Amino acid sequence: MGSAEELKAMAERQELELVEASAPKAGALIGSARRSLATCRAIARKDPNSALLLAWDGVAFPTLTAALALAGYRVTNRMGHHRVAVEAARQLFEADALLSRIGSLRRMRDRGMYEGEPPEIDEVTDALDDCEGLIQLVAKAVRSAAQQT
Repeated sequence: MGSAEELKAMAERQELELVEASAPKAGALIGSARRSLATCRAIARKDPNSALLLAWDGVAFPTLTAALALAGYRVTNRMGHHRVAVEAARQLFEADALLSRIGSLRRMRDRGMYEGEPPEIDEVTDALDDCEGLIQLVAKAVRSAAQQT
């Protein structure tokens, strides 16, 4: 099954919802993610747990949301929607290694939130670098889409 078909199947399973594709919305989400990434980097050494939480909730997830907005989708509020965002992005980009690490960020954040397992500073630093890579990947797609309109 190709990427378009898989995204359609995800929508049929009500994991994704069809919306009007929007490069401006995607661009705004990317701008917000960039600001949050700067905050993460500023606090990472003093408060790695908060940096990790913000890395997912303020950087990675909004960037994945931007990618989906560009493609005309959004995640639903069903259980597992964070996992769905990562899986849908795999269909949109040929960046499996990066997206695997972004998925690991989500799981690391969950361990910190639900199991009280604090992250190591090196893990946080690596995760922030991956978030920056994700922003660059999606921002490139946003620029390309904006030029086509």
